[in-house]
Amino acid sequence: MSKFQIVLLSVFGIFIFIAVLTFALYRGGSSGAAGGANVTVWGSFSAQDFNSMLNNSGLSQDITVQVTYIEKSEATLERDFTEALAEGGGPDLVLLSQDHLWSNKSKLTSIPYASISERDFKETFVEAGEIYLMPEGIYALPLVVDPMVLYYNRDLLSAAGKAKPVAYWDEIYAETTNLTKRDAAGNLVESTVALGETRNIKNFKDIFSMLLFQAGSTITGVANAELSSLLTETFRMPVAPAESALEFYTQFSNPTKSFYSWNRTLPEAQTRFTSGDLAYYLGYASEYRALRNKNPTLNFSVALVPQSRVSGKSVTSGKLYSLSLSRGSKNPQGALTAASKLVAAEAASEFAQTVFLPPVRRDLLSEKPSDSLWPVLYSAALQTRTWLDPNPAGSAKVFSGMIEAVTSGRARVSEAIQKADGELEALIK
Repeated sequence: MSKFQIVLLSVFGIFIFIAVLTFALYRGGSSGAAGGANVTVWGSFSAQDFNSMLNNSGLSQDITVQVTYIEKSEATLERDFTEALAEGGGPDLVLLSQDHLWSNKSKLTSIPYASISERDFKETFVEAGEIYLMPEGIYALPLVVDPMVLYYNRDLLSAAGKAKPVAYWDEIYAETTNLTKRDAAGNLVESTVALGETRNIKNFKDIFSMLLFQAGSTITGVANAELSSLLTETFRMPVAPAESALEFYTQFSNPTKSFYSWNRTLPEAQTRFTSGDLAYYLGYASEYRALRNKNPTLNFSVALVPQSRVSGKSVTSGKLYSLSLSRGSKNPQGALTAASKLVAAEAASEFAQTVFLPPVRRDLLSEKPSDSLWPVLYSAALQTRTWLDPNPAGSAKVFSGMIEAVTSGRARVSEAIQKADGELEALIK
């Protein structure tokens, strides 16, 4: 082989290597974005944060694709997206949480496994992202995750002689002995944990979903391209996981129980925590800054959520924010190229830091920071599970009705679950 051939092959090798690094997961053919395609992204994150990521990661200078981000209200994003598609417009990419996947599935274009293999997807992203894997392809590429964690009041725990927060749910019963306090009239003046109600616990649906996951339920499931409710499914257990979860959740609002800790007359859970009257608060990682801002002097910290001692798994719930290809995109190939670059390591890491959330890429999560907060959030990201929700607002009403039917005494646990299962199935149909 001549020196010229050796040099030529070396140059080709370098170009191939650069191409692999640039497109990361993307394995498709020639990109339609090579001529500098314009790709529009809609999402509810602030434009300032998204554009900061584009600038700091270098994507704003990328000549192969120009990304324009348009901030939408979280309350109207889905409606605006639907109306834009009906008029023949809309974005090329939409940044949605996973609970809006099923209701928008018909408006999205799946990524074929020939472009991104199932194996590459699973090795790149946290397990929660596998909700996007369908027989026909991949419906989104994850960008950041917002896991549920356990916030705890260090002063209240210290006063009760507790050196560390609960790690398992069965420990919470003993905790209530010292952490829950009542006045002479029997009113709750300090609470151990906000569980058992729905009206003054804004995260009740996600907390209950977490308990369902920990008990062994998937809540819904897909068979033959059809979604169905699995609330009454036993999953080969003696008792349906939903029954175990509902019985556990509702007992903390029962005043006849020794571990009674919550009722609907109390302030909203987050407010009660920042006021210093709640020992444990189950909230999202994204709430950290709000908690700190509400009460800068509150002595609190963060831990992983308590687990079931019998399941042998460590699971929490959370929200996964991911990029999906719009069915109305005029440049789907350019949109895929842009999405691949946005979820690549450098851009994904930059965005996660900007919005103060853990990343979803396994390579980024494998290197945990050394401070007291982020190692917990990184571990929670890996433990996060999600479910296919047919209608987020509707399912919240179903879960609320189920819980309140038990706490009010209108129905037994099994009856409430049976009714909720039918209502969730009706939302799907």
